[in-house]
Amino acid sequence: MQLPKALPDESLYSRICRFLSVCEYSTDQALGLLAGDSRAAIHPYLTSNLGSLAQSTGESSKALLSCQTLRPLFSNYLPNYRNVIEDVAASTNEVIRSSQLSTFREKETLSVKYCPVCAKNDLHEYGVAYWHLNHQIPGVEACSAHRTWLVHQELPGRCHVCCHFLPSSETIPIHCTDVATEFSYFAAQRVLVLQALSQDESRAVLSTDYQNQLGLSGFLTASGRVRRKIILEGLYELSEGLFLSPTHLSVRSRLDFSFVSTFLSGQYPQHPFKHLLFEFFLSRCRPFTGVKDESLSTRTAINREKQSCDLLKLGLSMAAVSREVGKSRCYVKSVALRNNIPVNLKPRKITKGIKASVIQLALKGFHGDVIAKKHHISSGSVEQIISTTTGLVERRKQCKAESLRRRYRCQIVRFINLNPNVSRQEIKRAQEAAYYWLYNHEYAWLETVLPTASKTQHVDRVDWYQRDNELVDVIRELLLSSSNKKSRTELDKALGGHGWLTSKIAKLPKTRELLRKKGLFGVNTCS
Repeated sequence: MQLPKALPDESLYSRICRFLSVCEYSTDQALGLLAGDSRAAIHPYLTSNLGSLAQSTGESSKALLSCQTLRPLFSNYLPNYRNVIEDVAASTNEVIRSSQLSTFREKETLSVKYCPVCAKNDLHEYGVAYWHLNHQIPGVEACSAHRTWLVHQELPGRCHVCCHFLPSSETIPIHCTDVATEFSYFAAQRVLVLQALSQDESRAVLSTDYQNQLGLSGFLTASGRVRRKIILEGLYELSEGLFLSPTHLSVRSRLDFSFVSTFLSGQYPQHPFKHLLFEFFLSRCRPFTGVKDESLSTRTAINREKQSCDLLKLGLSMAAVSREVGKSRCYVKSVALRNNIPVNLKPRKITKGIKASVIQLALKGFHGDVIAKKHHISSGSVEQIISTTTGLVERRKQCKAESLRRRYRCQIVRFINLNPNVSRQEIKRAQEAAYYWLYNHEYAWLETVLPTASKTQHVDRVDWYQRDNELVDVIRELLLSSSNKKSRTELDKALGGHGWLTSKIAKLPKTRELLRKKGLFGVNTCS
């Protein structure tokens, strides 16, 4: 018996769910064979029983722990409990207790999360949608790859797994905030770093480390006191953008000073989300100067660019200028190109002639990869030339919009000519991308070519008395033809899943009476 091979960024929990969906065993039987306990509970990101599970994967239990669970994240931020969390032989209860999830003030309801776009892409790419490990990071509510909010799925039963419990590809994605996307990417990269560290290389996260970083960022007074008000305002604003709606993980208010005080004291274990949020906050901060000037960053950028130009004109190399201004060589190179300052590059591949040719092709709307292939240079070099040429980016955006306009107009007109009697809804379904682009950018033209909108058809209301009489006979036949006793939910699914026997049972008195006689509707059950 073998678990399915791990897909990119797939959690161990997801592999178990996929196995249950294709195996011939019941959930209890499968858990008994996989985990050695038919009543085992499988945690979505702190999965245990790794010794037993490793025998069904052909991988080491250490590899499962570090690459397919979030236990490295918890062990890094809870150093006092690291030995238990990183113990592959630890039971589920031991790992849960050591993770301290029940003791934190910041709690979240245990669920499993997924991105609708990822689910759709995974289904197309691999034939199955699966649970991504990075989506399960506590406090991460967005998919950094598709900039959409994650969808929470309630866990099934006590064991938390069952057959066909996988993400739905039919869910409509919702666009998320930029800060939520950035935090999701930051957290995923942090987990990636922690997964690569061995147990000996990882170290405890101490409050003194944060104190040092606060000092470098200017968040400490001359006497060494923490500027809590400024920090809390920054954390609160970040927290507001990280969630679709307020959660227990959010910073409660701008006056919730205990959020910062208890965290920096280092006396108590803190939720990993607080560490990630604080590190994310520090990564976005500029050194504090006490001057609230909105143009400060702009002036700083201008001064840095002027300094780079002056140093380049003096004949310094890009590496020397990079060290002097504290920016990357790529930044220095872009400044030089933008200001027409010749720089000595080895090898000297991009000559003035090559640059002029790239600009000419870019003005005509050629794709960056095509230009790069023609001149045998990298696409990054092409994009750098384009971005440093005044007005070229705007020109290419205009060309792209015109190209889309011509293409989508042609698609709509051609489809209508080939299908003279087609309706608006059929056009929208068949040419979805073209339809919506023209609807948003060329609405007046679209209305001139679309067929006349058909009148809305009236749908009669349901005659529940007649529906009740029909269902009684149908359900009686289903019960007689079935060898196994079906539940009310199973009967409702057999009827089409309309909710007639569940949410709408109060409108069907005869059907309810039949179900009560068959023992499928309790006497005290609320209708």
